[in-house]
Amino acid sequence: MTIEEAKQVRIVDFLAQLGHHAQYVKSDQYWYLSPLREEQSPSFKVNDRLNEWYDFGAATGGDLVELGKYLYQTESVSEVLAYIGRHSSDMPLPKVRFQALPPRPVESDMKNLIVVPLRHHALYSYLQSRKIDADIGRMFCKEIHYELRDRHYFALAFGNVSGGYEMRNAYYKGCIKNKDISLIGHQCGEIQERVCVFEGFMDFLSYLTLKQSCNWTICIDQPCDYLVMNSVNNLKKALMYLQRYLHIHCYLDNDLAGQKTVETIAGLYGERVSNEAVRYSEYKDLNDCLRGKKR
Repeated sequence: MTIEEAKQVRIVDFLAQLGHHAQYVKSDQYWYLSPLREEQSPSFKVNDRLNEWYDFGAATGGDLVELGKYLYQTESVSEVLAYIGRHSSDMPLPKVRFQALPPRPVESDMKNLIVVPLRHHALYSYLQSRKIDADIGRMFCKEIHYELRDRHYFALAFGNVSGGYEMRNAYYKGCIKNKDISLIGHQCGEIQERVCVFEGFMDFLSYLTLKQSCNWTICIDQPCDYLVMNSVNNLKKALMYLQRYLHIHCYLDNDLAGQKTVETIAGLYGERVSNEAVRYSEYKDLNDCLRGKKR
């Protein structure tokens, strides 16, 4: 079995072969008692659409090959592939359901990559559709253009600490170069006592738009730094940066994944952590709050 073949094995079916079954299922999200450790409530999530897993208690995740390393306690990829091959021999390879349009960029396939200041009217229209203030969008986002499979694409680009970019437009959400967290300081060269934590950059932009309108029901009326995880899979990286702050304000989604993320952060930093999602409990996330779109 090759790495690519192993990645095509459905994680949900593989776990079932090992005797692990979901405790809770919502849409494409399957929640399990972690197969990696003892626990009483499910904190191990499988995204069945992407065929990826994340263990909130261990702050780690990935594809089936990465899971195999933990399950079989080895760093040897060849050993992991052999184990997966034996346990999945009777399972059909699934057709993993990825978003079809536009095609998911693979950096090695991308040509003529250009990052410029935000200016395209279609991207401003997209920000407007999400109720994001245009000036805030211009301040924190750039515009990225690339060619993929002989077609031209463009998107919003939000930089991270590793020089990569989160990419977003009305049809696509992805990343180019290195996947990592984003840090935005209140003042250059100075660390504040407080930090606000967001899962995605649209939540961060939504927060700034709400703050600009002096919505102190939602926002913090004190100087804060900002940390955008860009994926819950980056939680482990985020935890290292959060240790420098006295107050950690978590503006995450009002769902099980958001709750588990806050619990993981609070498990490490205790009373320094505040779950600010209670401020917008009628909404799934900050952008829905900004748009007035209740659950």
